[in-house]
Amino acid sequence: MNETFLLSNGIEIPAVGMGTYPLNGQVLLDAVHDAYCCGYRLFDTADNYYNEEDLGKSLEHLYSCTDAKREDLFLVSKLSDELYKPGTLGGGLNKGLYFWKHSPVMQGNDAVHRVVRQKISSTLKSLHTDYLDLLLMHWPYPDYFEEIWFEMENLYREGLVRAIGVCNCRERHFEKLRRSSSVFPMVNQFESSPLNTKQSLAGYCKQNGVHVMIYSPLMNLRLKSGADYGEYLESLAGKYRKTKAQIILRFDIQRGFTPIPKSVHKERLLSNIDLFDFELTKQEMKHLSDFNEDRQTLPESKSCPGL
Repeated sequence: MNETFLLSNGIEIPAVGMGTYPLNGQVLLDAVHDAYCCGYRLFDTADNYYNEEDLGKSLEHLYSCTDAKREDLFLVSKLSDELYKPGTLGGGLNKGLYFWKHSPVMQGNDAVHRVVRQKISSTLKSLHTDYLDLLLMHWPYPDYFEEIWFEMENLYREGLVRAIGVCNCRERHFEKLRRSSSVFPMVNQFESSPLNTKQSLAGYCKQNGVHVMIYSPLMNLRLKSGADYGEYLESLAGKYRKTKAQIILRFDIQRGFTPIPKSVHKERLLSNIDLFDFELTKQEMKHLSDFNEDRQTLPESKSCPGL
């Protein structure tokens, strides 16, 4: 069973989703099939994961061999850049092929419109669908942040996407859009865990009706932290007869977030969605939050454009 949250525009988003980076080919096809059979309905990708076409093939296979229909699923993708390698044009992590004002691709008054339309057209074609359930801006690109958002608003109005949002955005990015846009972001996807709770940003999102999605929600299990953190997770896992990963994912859900863990193993896929037969107490939620160390672990969280 997979419960849902309600976005600010009234559509439902599953409480747990499946991340697909960096899966492709037969591995992705098998994982999508197994995930659907386990109860997953949300599948998250991006144009710079370079697996949208394979995900589309995986979905076509799913439709052909199960009772799944397109309207049963919640498909998420992102408008992303393609970063130049060091030493080439652009020369650095934060300067990319598209959303950088000096890029040769971004010349002309209609550059943002043209690129966004090309990207959404490619995504829809690859995924074998005529709409997305959620389109996200992958980073708050400083050169074109508002312009990209305005184009996303148009896609939303035209019905090509059912909801729009952002990734890795801070409070100041939202306030910028509040002053200039007519549609406020419905989702913010960012890294978070008990070791990196982002309390201020999470509170801002809740206060302003922005639903939070968590990428790589189990990354914190790989980090070296104080023994007390691991021991407390172990104690909760023992109490509820769950795994440490399930405790962390349940923590996210009780904060009102949608985590999107990734796995290719059916038993782990099942475990990662088996989260709705127990509930952490308020004291346990607070104790987990108290382990916060503001531990940023992924490059996107540390150095993505616009932060």
